[in-house]
Amino acid sequence: MVKRVRTMLLALALAGGVAQALASEALPDPTRPPVEAGVETAGAAAVASGPVLQSVMIRPGRRTAVISGQLLAEGERFGGARLVRISEGEVVLAGPEGRQTLKLFPGVEKHFARPPLQETLQRGKNKSKRNSEQKAP
Repeated sequence: MVKRVRTMLLALALAGGVAQALASEALPDPTRPPVEAGVETAGAAAVASGPVLQSVMIRPGRRTAVISGQLLAEGERFGGARLVRISEGEVVLAGPEGRQTLKLFPGVEKHFARPPLQETLQRGKNKSKRNSEQKAP
């Protein structure tokens, strides 16, 4: 009797595990961007053909970068190239083939905002004068 109950429990546990595995395959990944976003999935992503900048760390007196899994400081060598510059979004390698810039976020361009127009600044000054006049008793 005990052996029969043990066998049934084992069978139920195995059946539950198989059912859970099958159900998890059918569920979509909630963190995956929608198809309309145009982002490639991991399986469809192209394999990088060269060094890849993965991280940049800037501290007082020391700048380091992780390139293709290797932690490097400015001046150190990566393969046949020397790491000559580390900035917040890119590094520059200098080697026999010339300089190569590796970007932390390739395909993302940084654009600076235009300063506000003079008339916008003047309107802001006039508003602050009106507010101070209204507060005075």
